[in-house]
Amino acid sequence: MIPHGSDISRACSIAALVCVLAVLACGCCSTVGPSEPTWEPPITVLVPAGSFVMGDGYSYGGSSERGVTLTRDFELGQYEVTNAEFIAAAQWAYDHGHVLVYNNAIRDNLDGSSVVLLAMYDADCEIQFVDGVFTLRDAGHGEDNENHPAKEMSWYGAARYCDWLSMQADPPLARAYAHDGDWACNDGDPYSAEGYRLPTDAEWEYAAQYGDERPFPWGNKLPDCNHANYAFCEDWTLPVGSCRVGDSALGLCDMAGNVYEWCNDWRLHDLGTEPVIDPSGPESGLGRVNRGSAWGHDESHLPCASRVGRYAEGNWSYVGLRVARTVGDRSRS
Repeated sequence: MIPHGSDISRACSIAALVCVLAVLACGCCSTVGPSEPTWEPPITVLVPAGSFVMGDGYSYGGSSERGVTLTRDFELGQYEVTNAEFIAAAQWAYDHGHVLVYNNAIRDNLDGSSVVLLAMYDADCEIQFVDGVFTLRDAGHGEDNENHPAKEMSWYGAARYCDWLSMQADPPLARAYAHDGDWACNDGDPYSAEGYRLPTDAEWEYAAQYGDERPFPWGNKLPDCNHANYAFCEDWTLPVGSCRVGDSALGLCDMAGNVYEWCNDWRLHDLGTEPVIDPSGPESGLGRVNRGSAWGHDESHLPCASRVGRYAEGNWSYVGLRVARTVGDRSRS
């Protein structure tokens, strides 16, 4: 029997209604684009305010000793930022027009800046850009590198990553860095910045030796390859958190070895001996502070007080980052 026209119309209407109900039930609609991914804050450790002696009298860059008081609690990333985390933030920034990609590099696109943030052109970079999407790549050390520390970013790329986190937060946090001029953090007062930022030189050392001013993050024992990835224990980085024997008293991972970590301060070799409160470093310099040593450097760089400097524009296969944030209104965290 051939259905009557009205029956066909009724059947089509019922089918259309079923489709509409199905779309509503799954919480989606063909006229609405994909939703923003849910933002998750980085895993951090609370570092209480306090005082300590910065420098140990013998380490490179730490031969001067001075009393330092930090008046604000702060959060410090428990782990170094991974390739996967950097990719997720960079993709968000690219999709929102905050960065550009050309000459195989991620470049800033905020406040008139076009500085190189990540040198994907370097053979050791484990991040690539293909058809508008950032993905992992094998840089000659294996494809399983999602949780290895991100590397090959300039100091500007490290600072910019912190700003990407702040801008993604719900609600957004005021970003710490102006991307012009000298890129001073919060107009030269990093401790009162609302958003994510790089730790100050003093904050990094205070957190590494927290509690008893230990020479190494894990204590007094001399280092070996169980404590840290250094001196070619491995021929490359390890996934973050691999050397838990070397955790600090606060549970911070890889504060020695794996990759050096960019800090906020311009580097000054001799810090002097005068006591200071909430130091933010010199107003200018030739390089920014690196802390923590790396996979290809010897044990002389592992002490908590050891500090070196590198050009802010440079990028290396052994330099990454760890984020910080001053503790304020924790309901925003």
